[in-house]
Amino acid sequence: MAKHRWFKRFIPLALAAVAVTAFIGACGGDDDDGGSTAPAVTATASVPATATESSQQRVQERLQGVPGIVDPANLSWPREVEGLNGKRTIKAKPTKIHTMSAGIDEITLSLVPLERVVAVGSATKNPDTTSFAPLVQGLPTAAREPEAVVATGAELVIATPTQKADVVAAIEGAGVTVIQLNLDPTPAGRLNAILLLGYIYGEEERAIALADEVQARYEKVVSVTGKKSEADKPVVASVAKYTTVTMAGAGSTGEGIITAAGGRNAGTAAGLKGNPQIGLEAIVAANPDVIIIPMPAEAGGKFKAELLAEPSLATVPAVKNGKVYVVPPPLYTTNSFANVRAVEHLAHILWPSEFPVADPPQFSLAGQAAR
Repeated sequence: MAKHRWFKRFIPLALAAVAVTAFIGACGGDDDDGGSTAPAVTATASVPATATESSQQRVQERLQGVPGIVDPANLSWPREVEGLNGKRTIKAKPTKIHTMSAGIDEITLSLVPLERVVAVGSATKNPDTTSFAPLVQGLPTAAREPEAVVATGAELVIATPTQKADVVAAIEGAGVTVIQLNLDPTPAGRLNAILLLGYIYGEEERAIALADEVQARYEKVVSVTGKKSEADKPVVASVAKYTTVTMAGAGSTGEGIITAAGGRNAGTAAGLKGNPQIGLEAIVAANPDVIIIPMPAEAGGKFKAELLAEPSLATVPAVKNGKVYVVPPPLYTTNSFANVRAVEHLAHILWPSEFPVADPPQFSLAGQAAR
């Protein structure tokens, strides 16, 4: 459990007291609303705070310390946020939104009604990329070139950290507000992204509710897996094959999912970082108890068959015992809080008696109550 305490560095200060208790045995998470209450009335107050005042204070407290929010006390318009492209002013609640990432689309579609999203990229319509694909089939598809983005009619564009500066500049040059997010891939960062985007979109209450929902489901898993001894945790290798074979190493999304689900990441133990190319001998050396393959079903099935038929892997426990699983990339490879569903999914594979649900449900969308 001690090795996961690095997570506390990322918890916004205003939330630390509750969040540390919830996540001290986990690899991530931040944010809690369950312990938030309306501030006490001061000695100079003649009447108790109204419901609106209490709500505003609660929201302000929750937004305190979230990277990118310049003034959490400002819940009116205009408001200012800071991204990789500097500070940007949002003049009014945006009604025409476009993002340049399937992962950011997932967060956005969970925060705002569909009619406020003017277009999505082709990846967001691909069910092998995101579980939100069925929701957006009726929306226009936009390419990533500046001209195509401007043509969507968006008044606000959310760009990824890897978006080229000249693309961002070209979109802004057409009079569109662009905020280039500085995404933190840790579980704490995933929750901060929800809160930041909720502030950007003027959906602070919804963002807090979603963050609480995500945190609660994450906590439900790690409260069990965090108590497992290292000796009891299976060694799990996350491998994929497109042009080459890769394995999830230290600092990867795969590592975070495996650790939270109660496994030991084979790539980390092997000294790998990120998702490097490997040879089959690396799988032999890692000697995993379980192999997961985050690939589309058809391609993943073919790769699984190759692994099971490979003579050099015959003595690897995962292969010998038939514990090789093709897992859904929309959960395991997305750049959003949907990774928590991957944690739930893998926890079922590793500890089925304690996590009997094989197909974890989707998180709630804007306008829906948490399930």
